[in-house]
Amino acid sequence: MYGGLIEKARDILAGSSDVVVLTGAGISTDSGVPDFRGPEGVWTRNPDAEKLSDIHYYIADADIRRRAWQERL
Repeated sequence: MYGGLIEKARDILAGSSDVVVLTGAGISTDSGVPDFRGPEGVWTRNPDAEKLSDIHYYIADADIRRRAWQERL
């Protein structure tokens, strides 16, 4: 079905010293890592945390900028 693509991918990975895998939130949450927007998400439980991570709030609100800076100290 894949015409040797799986074997080719395996060979490429086997010859690589570094590999990066980009995934969506689903693989993380299945592993127990909390997401941001789900029912128990970081931003759901703490809506202010989302504001500290949103460029629009950051630009518009000096208090958000100060709090974002403090969080990163």
